Amino acid sequence: MSGPAPIYVNARFLAEPITGLQRWGREVLRALDAMVDDGAIDGARWRFVLLSPQFPAADAPQFRHHELRVGGLLRSHLWEQFELSRRARGGPLLNFKNTAPIRRRDQAVVIHDLQVFARPETHSAGFRAVYRYLLPRAARRARVLMAVSRSTASEIEKYFGIPRERIAVTGGGHEHVLRTPADDTIIRRHKLERNGFLLAVSSLNPNKNFTAILRAMKIAQLDIPLVIAGSANPRVFGSDALPAGAVMVGRVGDAELRALYEHALGFVFPSHYEGWGLPPGEAMALGCPVVASISTSLPEVCGEAAIYCDPTDDPSIARALTRLVEDPPLRAELAALGRVQAAKHTWRGVAEQLWSAIQPLLA
Repeated sequence: MSGPAPIYVNARFLAEPITGLQRWGREVLRALDAMVDDGAIDGARWRFVLLSPQFPAADAPQFRHHELRVGGLLRSHLWEQFELSRRARGGPLLNFKNTAPIRRRDQAVVIHDLQVFARPETHSAGFRAVYRYLLPRAARRARVLMAVSRSTASEIEKYFGIPRERIAVTGGGHEHVLRTPADDTIIRRHKLERNGFLLAVSSLNPNKNFTAILRAMKIAQLDIPLVIAGSANPRVFGSDALPAGAVMVGRVGDAELRALYEHALGFVFPSHYEGWGLPPGEAMALGCPVVASISTSLPEVCGEAAIYCDPTDDPSIARALTRLVEDPPLRAELAALGRVQAAKHTWRGVAEQLWSAIQPLLA
């Protein structure tokens, strides 16, 4: 009797520093692992085989049921285009992070955002060229196409001409922030006070609009520090100066990040463009009131649990921040609404959506 049939996963993201896309892939793999555990996926019939050109990062999760195979002479996109399909023979291939082998059909592709098309100026020329070539070709050829939000699905239709009904929407989760106890040493190290600072979290990408927060705080005459957690990546986003006047704490681990959310007076996210937007959901899950821009997917993430602003209008951001800082009852209401809203978006739900979407590949 033969063993369970393989479902291959393009898992090169496990070896990469964790940002939103890597987080999405890790947490969906965790949830799929749990679905095998509880019988929602028949482990006697199917097994997930994770393929990567490099060994996972030290902080990557361990899985009970997924098999990891590491190997290849190439790296990154070259490995993906020239070696991955050969290593994924005999089963369908799942690609969780935008790109995929562009000549393969028996695969699923998850698209997170099309920022290289919608806001090309926010990425370096090299990154932009690679992704503008790979994404449409992978998306059009894949038998199963997924988007992380309704907003991204609409962008795929707009830029690639793929009918909206062909695209399954998965969403994203946030409960990972509840897994790790808070480490308050970051609060003491930077001499921060509970409810004494505003928080922004993300890679230092000009799309995140951090400098607009500082301009808006000046307009509103708010005498409160802005703390920014995140690191720069000039190779991807081009060179962008660090916002002057903010407290820069750099890249932080999950325990430190939780402490920042739990101590902040509020979380500010006036991003111009988001495929999903993990940080506002993380903030809401931990009861941190949110100011977010009204753009792209963020209303899907935040629902009625945020104060919205126009990311292109500094006075609009200033008015939202003034409401947040000067109205404690509103902050308490947003904290309660945020926990309810965040609970609607779980990684288990994402994995179930994905499992349903890929059934045509498994027939």
